[in-house]
Amino acid sequence: MLPKQKGAPMSLLKVAAVVVGGIIVFFALNFVWHALLALVTTLVIVAIIAGGGYVAYKVVGGGRRREIKRGRY
Repeated sequence: MLPKQKGAPMSLLKVAAVVVGGIIVFFALNFVWHALLALVTTLVIVAIIAGGGYVAYKVVGGGRRREIKRGRY
């Protein structure tokens, strides 16, 4: 038989507290990671849309360039 230990219940409480704390930290880091990933994805999508709009504006506005006068130098 195993000998009785006086600090066994307190030791189990400490282990349980560490496990619960680890789970809480895991979920907190998981939330932060997904929030950063969503932010970066949103910024990339907005940059692609804005870049496409800028290129379209330049292509459409390209026909209204002023002509270069040819003549004597």
